[in-house]
Amino acid sequence: MNVEERAARVRAAVPTPLLPALVSLRTRLAWRRPAVREDARAQMRFLLEHTRPDADLDAVARAYVRYQARRGELRWHPELLTSLRVDGIDHLLDARARGRGVVLNFVHHGYYDGAFPSVARLGGRAHMVVHPYMLEPDAPLWLRQHVRIGTANGGTAVSSAVGSEGLADLLGRGEIVAIASDVPGRTPLRFAGRDVLGSFGAARLAADTGASVVVLTSEEDADGPVIRLHEPLDPVVVGSPQELLQRMLALHEDVLLRWPEATDLPLSRWGAVEDSEVSRA
Repeated sequence: MNVEERAARVRAAVPTPLLPALVSLRTRLAWRRPAVREDARAQMRFLLEHTRPDADLDAVARAYVRYQARRGELRWHPELLTSLRVDGIDHLLDARARGRGVVLNFVHHGYYDGAFPSVARLGGRAHMVVHPYMLEPDAPLWLRQHVRIGTANGGTAVSSAVGSEGLADLLGRGEIVAIASDVPGRTPLRFAGRDVLGSFGAARLAADTGASVVVLTSEEDADGPVIRLHEPLDPVVVGSPQELLQRMLALHEDVLLRWPEATDLPLSRWGAVEDSEVSRA
């Protein structure tokens, strides 16, 4: 057993009642580091600078550090993630019943890693599209654990290397395919008051196949975390793939701006228009 495996075993052995205290300790220790504070402020500034300019950036940044610490610990306690409350499961199941497949669209926010097993537990098993390196046997242990959580309760990890034809085949068989939109791409988008480059894949795939789109968001209320499945979007009714993508992102943006601290590394999720323009110069 190597050092990484021993550390993972220790973290998994922490009793559940002690997790809040451990997260608080990790947050305090991390916040003492200037590099951590500056990164947290930059991550939150990206989301709030043009959308909530009056927000207390330091307070939100510290909450972001706390959320990252919590995410890091919960990864080793999958029993706390795989049975989250789900609101709107009928939207997903009814969309699947139409027989055209469903694009389950998400962004890396909140308890997204526990969303898929929680939905699968209620009958909505999905094929999760992941980057090929996440499935390599020498991928970092924490990343392999992330995949294990996501595929609990019968989900399946699908390498993005299968391409659009492979994903279209899954949808043609009436399957649910989970695809993120906050991954660096080449499609100019307006998000959080900024011009960014994101992925057109989910919207384009739905438009090309006629599959419904169900947007999945991770939210919180007085009773704690809840995974919300929104009403299906029919690409035929919506019209263009561009309009479909904007409607998908509008649902995500509304949630992200209410809980910005729960966003996982937003600066790494979107491409910068300026950088792209410079690289082509």
